[in-house]
Amino acid sequence: MRYATGGVIAYCLVFPIVQVGVVAEGGGGYRRAAWALAATACFLPLHLRHIRYAASGMRPPNGVRSFVIMSAVILGVLPLAGANWLPSCHAIAVSALIVLRPRWSLPVVALVVIAQAPLALALGSDVTAATSYYTLTVLWRASAVFVPVWLLGTVRQLDAARQALAHAAVVRERLVIDAELRRTLGLALAAIAARGERASALVDRNPAALDGELQDLVDSSRRTLAEARQLISGYHRPSLRAELSTAAALLTAAGIETTLVLPPAAQLEAAGPQFRAQIRSATAALLRDGSTRRCVITVTSRDGQARLELTGDGELVGEPS
Repeated sequence: MRYATGGVIAYCLVFPIVQVGVVAEGGGGYRRAAWALAATACFLPLHLRHIRYAASGMRPPNGVRSFVIMSAVILGVLPLAGANWLPSCHAIAVSALIVLRPRWSLPVVALVVIAQAPLALALGSDVTAATSYYTLTVLWRASAVFVPVWLLGTVRQLDAARQALAHAAVVRERLVIDAELRRTLGLALAAIAARGERASALVDRNPAALDGELQDLVDSSRRTLAEARQLISGYHRPSLRAELSTAAALLTAAGIETTLVLPPAAQLEAAGPQFRAQIRSATAALLRDGSTRRCVITVTSRDGQARLELTGDGELVGEPS
């Protein structure tokens, strides 16, 4: 994906550049070719700007203005460049689909395609079956350019949506953790603070009761500390089933069809730290590979211990644990 936008832009350069050569070879001498070259130099940067934004999944800012300018350049040079310049109108159709809303872009594209036949007759083209030739040429060129750009833009939009969902999931998880901490540790710490204030008040008023209050304060502090350690341990160490589900979700998101084959929960929880480490290393290896299309994560039990076997396209990934 890093080089996809550059590749699409390079691909979109082909038709405009070739069309200048067609005009030069099609009769009319260098004067028509010069007009075609000048017009291409004027409209092509605007057209490629539309392509670049569309390939990134965005609508270009001030796109209507640049679309009007490039359309005026392409249509304005038609009498000077001749009928062989007509296929360049595909850029108008492609940019219209990128820049304009569907209720406007589709009529514009239809008008560009329909106009090819009368324009070919008006410009006196000597091409056999000129009306149908230029009509079909604009239609297939516009399709050949717009479809890859649209697909790339859609992929980019999906990737952005996936990242937004992942970010939202992280934020939601943090909010859940924050609420749980407030509900448990927050209340406990508030109780400890209140008990500490009562103990400080007893120093002067009732020293005899101070020992019992301090003992209660120490006991509650220890209980709160133990609860805090248990909560933090739970956050840092998810269950093995959750870790396997996360690995499967990551592989599926990367385009790898993943199947989980798990034993009963009691056998699964018997796995040790090496089991967790192998899950992570095998998942990372498959994500780095990029060529795997199917994966099966199988967990079995042997001698009371869970064992992991991960295969990618039928081949074992790593060593069984």
